[in-house]
Amino acid sequence: MDRDPEYRGEAGFDTACPLFRNLAPGELSRLSAIARTRHAAEHQYLCRQNSPHDRVFNMIAGVAAVERLSSSGRRQILAFVFAGDFIGLSNSTVFEYAVRSLTPATWHEFPQRTLFNLAEELPGLKKNIKELQSLVLALTFDQLYLLGQKKAHEKICSFLMQLLDRLPGASPERIDLPMTRLDIADYLGLTSETIIRTLARLKAAGTLSMPSPQSVCIHDLEEVRALGSVH
Repeated sequence: MDRDPEYRGEAGFDTACPLFRNLAPGELSRLSAIARTRHAAEHQYLCRQNSPHDRVFNMIAGVAAVERLSSSGRRQILAFVFAGDFIGLSNSTVFEYAVRSLTPATWHEFPQRTLFNLAEELPGLKKNIKELQSLVLALTFDQLYLLGQKKAHEKICSFLMQLLDRLPGASPERIDLPMTRLDIADYLGLTSETIIRTLARLKAAGTLSMPSPQSVCIHDLEEVRALGSVH
């Protein structure tokens, strides 16, 4: 059921996150004064496509999908969002995508304009925002390359390497997938049937196994890394 998330007060920041890195206690205090901590169950929306772009999100826990619908209703998943990731660091007036939680999620929420105004007063914060924007651009180029140049089995291996790098608790011995086959297909530009066939091929080759429909074990990490490379 799609319900609006509820405010649950304010919380401290993880200073290892890029937005907060190298900020003084007083600067963090000023950020805390404009932040809210929000919570959602799975399959709730943090924001909707074409809604006013007035917030910036910092995921604390959980996994979400950044989705865009075409005028014909076809869905593309642009990104998966994990703990530590940021959404909305742009000057757009509307969200050109929706963000939907795939698991129970917790995040910090900042008023967009207030955050950017504060960054003009705090050089360290402004620098962190620019670095995050550059990172998002680099990840976008990687995704475009993945969609345009890779074969199905290479796309899946690249996706598994992304999960190993970014999904908390993931290891070659076990990756618990918080997303469905359809979610993965819509992210990689494939069909669900192609995802199933390609996973079966990788299993038959001994590259990986699937102890359950939502978990993957990688047996040949070097092969997965080589196939999944975007460089």
